[in-house]
Amino acid sequence: MTIHQEASLYVSLLAPGQEVTHELGKGRYAWLQVAKGAVELNGKALSQGDGAAVSDESRLTIQGTEDSEVLLFDLA
Repeated sequence: MTIHQEASLYVSLLAPGQEVTHELGKGRYAWLQVAKGAVELNGKALSQGDGAAVSDESRLTIQGTEDSEVLLFDLA
């Protein structure tokens, strides 16, 4: 897939209680899309179909609260 932007795409499959972290570089932004299940993003609850724009954060912690699939876009 071609993306006409400086971006990285990450996919995670999370079980309940499982978590992943992602460090955002200075001046970078993120978009998290919950494709399936439910997660907490830095303590904020998100459900299937939800998306979250992230700015002014250096570290993202994504924890599964159900069996989940998420897409994380790290953007310039």
